[in-house]
Amino acid sequence: MKMTRRANIRRWLLGVSLALSSLAGAAEPGSSGPQDFDRSKLVLELRFDGNLHDSSDSPHPCAARGQLAFLEGRHGQCASFDGGSWVDTGLSQDALGEQFTVECWVHPGPQQSQHADIFGNHVSEGLGFVLQQNGANTNEFLAAYGAGGGRWVLTDAVPLSPGRWQHVALVKARDELRFYLNGVLVASERDAAPVRPSPMPVAVGLGYTDERRCFRGRIDEFRIWSKALTDFAHAGIDPAAARETLAQALEATPRPAAGPLVRSWTLATDDTRLTLGATADGELALSELLCPAADWNWISNPVPFGLWPVADVGGQRQTLRWRLADAVLADNQDDEAGGGQELTLRFVSSEPPLEAVSQWRARPGPGPIQHRLVIRNDSTQPVTLGEQPTFDLDLTGAVAMWNFHSDGGTPDPVGVYRHSLAAAQPGSRYSVRTAPTGEFIPYIVLEADGPHGLYLGLEWSFCRIEAVTLAGDASPALRVRAGNRSDLRVELAPGETCELRPGFLGAYCGDLDDAGNRLRRWLLRYRVPDILRQDPSYPKVQWNAFGATGKTPGGWDPVESKYYPLIDDIAPLGFEEVMIDVGWWAGGEPDSDPADWPSGMKRAADYAHAQGLRFGLYWTDNLDMADPEQRRRRAERITRLFREYHADMWRSDSTHGEVVGASFAATRGFYELVDTLAEKIPGFQWENCSGGGRIKDYGAMSRAVKIFNSDTYSALHVRQAFYDSSYAFHPIQLEGHLGSTDGRYRPRGVAGMKYAFRSTSLGAPEWFLDAPNGGNGSEPWTQEERDVVKDCVAAYKARLRPLIRSADLYHILPRPDGRHWDGIQYYDPAVGKGVTYLFKPAAEPSTETIRFKGLDARAQYRVTFEDGSHPPTVRSAAELMDQGLAVTLPGEERSELVFFEVVR
Repeated sequence: MKMTRRANIRRWLLGVSLALSSLAGAAEPGSSGPQDFDRSKLVLELRFDGNLHDSSDSPHPCAARGQLAFLEGRHGQCASFDGGSWVDTGLSQDALGEQFTVECWVHPGPQQSQHADIFGNHVSEGLGFVLQQNGANTNEFLAAYGAGGGRWVLTDAVPLSPGRWQHVALVKARDELRFYLNGVLVASERDAAPVRPSPMPVAVGLGYTDERRCFRGRIDEFRIWSKALTDFAHAGIDPAAARETLAQALEATPRPAAGPLVRSWTLATDDTRLTLGATADGELALSELLCPAADWNWISNPVPFGLWPVADVGGQRQTLRWRLADAVLADNQDDEAGGGQELTLRFVSSEPPLEAVSQWRARPGPGPIQHRLVIRNDSTQPVTLGEQPTFDLDLTGAVAMWNFHSDGGTPDPVGVYRHSLAAAQPGSRYSVRTAPTGEFIPYIVLEADGPHGLYLGLEWSFCRIEAVTLAGDASPALRVRAGNRSDLRVELAPGETCELRPGFLGAYCGDLDDAGNRLRRWLLRYRVPDILRQDPSYPKVQWNAFGATGKTPGGWDPVESKYYPLIDDIAPLGFEEVMIDVGWWAGGEPDSDPADWPSGMKRAADYAHAQGLRFGLYWTDNLDMADPEQRRRRAERITRLFREYHADMWRSDSTHGEVVGASFAATRGFYELVDTLAEKIPGFQWENCSGGGRIKDYGAMSRAVKIFNSDTYSALHVRQAFYDSSYAFHPIQLEGHLGSTDGRYRPRGVAGMKYAFRSTSLGAPEWFLDAPNGGNGSEPWTQEERDVVKDCVAAYKARLRPLIRSADLYHILPRPDGRHWDGIQYYDPAVGKGVTYLFKPAAEPSTETIRFKGLDARAQYRVTFEDGSHPPTVRSAAELMDQGLAVTLPGEERSELVFFEVVR
């Protein structure tokens, strides 16, 4: 469950004032906390001092379920939950009334089960309440309650830090659901609907009838009130913890400007110029960020670019005081790295001794400027550090913000989101979250009031980009922070170094497509695997053998007897790769199933190679990428695919466990795994899949030759996912895969085959179908169908692939919806050639006017139609872009390729 929330300035000020009032009565660290407080309407109180005694005025008999333990808590003892234990309070929800508060101290473990609950009593019919982890996003919790009829009211998810005590509270007020962290209102959702009672008694360490959702960690001082609290002074919250929570939240007022800059450095690409400066106190600030052609500086208020404020050393929290030690701006002479400018800023802290290096890189050509941040522990003790954003900026001039769904499973109903900022109230909040379980691409575009803007992205699989509209005179003004997610608690051993989440920041002139085109050129030149940039025969045309080789149609158990006829069928059609999907192995290691594959995988690879096809193999396991030993084991298994079976590509997926894992450590470990494999295995390639395109981020895409773009396979879903992701990624990596999970779907007729193949070939084409011979139960192809697919593959290689590699991409028609025409245009101004893909999914309307983009306004263009639906014509660029080209296609599910080139 996820929603985009807005909270106005009143709610933000409410959260601040409540936190400050809590501070006034909070206990100092190490004290026992205030014990004398108003206990009216206190319904239940569990102190967990070695027992389950309810110390409220009307005690309830509480019972432990599973192996509950009592360990050292905040003050005295607490309850320890192992992921299979919980406490049945016996308390009926009827005792709480319309308004209530549930609060406790929580010390989360580093790992949780999916949908783990801290407390609650919800059931599936939309009854009860819960404080629950947001799916598999480790230690990100949301508050929710059921309004009946299957409807749920829920807040945004809030990150909790593992291994630390934090105070949490779920408050159901008369017209609002609230989530407090350390006394600070951090998330809320306005809804006057009452909580519908659940038949389940309230539980601690669980909040549902399924015990697989039990919590891992410690809980202390659990209380339930039959009133909506707004002040948590009684909880003994450390003022420093409340201030830290306030600091992590985005403030809705502009921050104080940095002091005067005594040194400054400027870096620039073809369209992005950035100036950084240092104050006399060693603070870093951005003073200029612009596209020179637009001459608009997005930085009107240079604010300090802060580094980690605190660190934990030997169990004690220490305030860090950073100073700039040195700065070097140099031309990078490394040809393999692309040359350009590199600014390296080295900051140091003396207590404890730490070094932070902030590196900014501007490379030749169009595109953004990249930022990397590295921290090193120079002390003799382990040091634990919390969250550090990659970017934290106050910006002026954004009238709208765009963000893009990953569509990793089934494409999102909206896909491309535009949030108007000019009309938004100060304090309106926007969150773009990415995770290896799906959600959004870590990328936003800020649109100015004019033809220019700014874009920002993170090269990471588990992160968040947040924005809040600011109060004050600079309107519209926005604070943007990128990088933070729930669990960035990095423990550095003495001498250890850790790189944080890299990111990039770019300015552009034009519209949303122009932003994407500048970014895509940078991605292809610097941030994709070398083979994609160097070899013009990529992306390859692939056939995934899932639908053709299953023991039964759609079966997850492929067999050799159906594989070899498939190869004989598809090689003459011009296909270039075959992928053996899930289930070819026996047991927990990549050993060929001797019953289903008696000749083994090496024989399968050799046969494909002899027919001129590359050979890919799927592998999956449930190993934790945060653990070095488990990374080593997965690396050994994947290495076998290449060295023993002669595979050309490893296809990942998540049928047996997570490919990455939703944590900083798992993401860091997975990237390390792929980098190690690429270094040690000649020709290593990775096809990125995790239940579809859920690992859709710039770090993964810098390592993957292609991504399985979604996890549904209709022509409509393939085009929707491409439409959305092509704003953010290069199409050379976006794999279209048409087919069905039951293995029975197949296109029909010449027009149907063209429509299907073209839907997949907007980027990197793949078919997910039974073999043309019908070997797995479908109707065999006719000769006409074979011939047209062969022609489509040849046209892709000769005419489409060069444009997909080098041309600019334009979204010239609305997002595909299955009813109206849709299409994508490519145009390469360097050669004066382009193509427009057109799709008409329904019988009506039969005619659509296509307005081209990005053409040379002085040129004439020769326009031809691949299927001959219209005679060739010559039109001026002005006609094509302003008046448009009327195209008529009769019938249903029709397509056309409109080629155009400059008349020389």
